[in-house]
Amino acid sequence: QVQDFGLKHLLGMGSLRLLSLAGCPLLTTTGLSGLVQLQELEELELTNCPGATPELFKYFSQHLPCCMVIE
Repeated sequence: QVQDFGLKHLLGMGSLRLLSLAGCPLLTTTGLSGLVQLQELEELELTNCPGATPELFKYFSQHLPCCMVIE
């Protein structure tokens, strides 16, 4: 299972284009919000991820406008 700490390692992968964190119940809204640093991200899947709140999806739409976020 991926946790917030593990997300920090992904943030250094600036060329990352596709990321699926589906089914990761240990991720928090705070940890997930850091993904906006991945400006090349085109698709982000967060299905069955309790930390993915409606507010977070709005935040992503504002800060990652070219990324398709899958709820």
